[in-house]
Amino acid sequence: MNLLFYFDHPILPHAGGTERAAYLLAQALSRHGHRVSFLSLRGAGADPLPAEPAYFLLPRADTLSCAENREYVEALCAGQQVDCIINCGANQDDSFFFSHERLSVRATIVSWISFDVHTGLDYFSALLRKDFSTWGDTVKTLLRRALLPYKKHVAVSNKRRKYRDMFRGSDKVVFLSPRYTEDALQLAGAPERARLYAIPNLLTYDAVKPDHSGKENAVLYVGRLVDSPKKADRLLKVWKKVQPLHPDWRLYLVGDGPERGNLERLAARLKLENVHFEGVQDPVPYYRKARILCLTSTHEGMPMVINEALSYGCTPIVFNSFHAAEDMLPDRETGRLVPPFSLRLFARELNELMSGPYVPPSTRVLTNYQPEQIISLWMECLQEQP
Repeated sequence: MNLLFYFDHPILPHAGGTERAAYLLAQALSRHGHRVSFLSLRGAGADPLPAEPAYFLLPRADTLSCAENREYVEALCAGQQVDCIINCGANQDDSFFFSHERLSVRATIVSWISFDVHTGLDYFSALLRKDFSTWGDTVKTLLRRALLPYKKHVAVSNKRRKYRDMFRGSDKVVFLSPRYTEDALQLAGAPERARLYAIPNLLTYDAVKPDHSGKENAVLYVGRLVDSPKKADRLLKVWKKVQPLHPDWRLYLVGDGPERGNLERLAARLKLENVHFEGVQDPVPYYRKARILCLTSTHEGMPMVINEALSYGCTPIVFNSFHAAEDMLPDRETGRLVPPFSLRLFARELNELMSGPYVPPSTRVLTNYQPEQIISLWMECLQEQP
């Protein structure tokens, strides 16, 4: 088949999150004989796009939903004889554009939801930005808190409308877990048109046999340094609780983002020791030496860092704040799930793992994410007639 992957940013191998998951899937499908090309709303800035596969850019980057972009997509699908559009931005409002109700294309439209369906809804109050530094900031925080019930009602209504629209305008909708499929059905009701599938992300790395002899007393965070949803500030506050008990341990934060300066200032204010902000790096050397991976997000979809960590013998400790968490960490031998968002309980689990001898985590769950299994599910999805 001729497959066109869409995301608002270029789908590149060195990117993270949705872009990396999409790139890995596209590469795997290409190896199985499909022809793959990428379409994005925005370019890669000063970085040149790779020569392969084919990359296309929409004519207007300031807005997706406009006549110029619609005509471009329709002409592109006709000229390239696209059989299927895989909309990797379906968890955003891009799903309103990539719809049979708005595009006149013969291609099958697959909406790929790479996040928790309830993103931001289960723990709505945790998204409240609190600032009590001045009287004015305190008043604003209290007003935001008073408006929370109304804002949550609006958010639920908007998400229900979005999924109902997606179910009408898509031929197929792919979720990362059966739990998310059920969440969508409860939220929006039975689909009017689309068929629903549950297909997890591929393993990021080839299966490896970790060399556990290289493990150090190291705790690791890998991800973007953003306030929502990642909330790495929670990890720094947890480190404040455990560092006095383990002065020979180090915390590495691999990644960058707009919150880095605030996090560095928080670390200084808390007088944290042995905290290292490493910036954007290849995470593999850190996976090899770390014993523990920590993820303190308010919400996620199916974070690849969990499976990456397991592949290299790191035990994940994660807030149970997204519905696929129990799929990924089904037992204490694989990792630790902590009730959201108890820093005390998170610190207790972290302290327990830091105090004992290194025990490699169970990796049995990784068989669920092997390429042959995931690609088989995607081939079934793509080949089934809409």
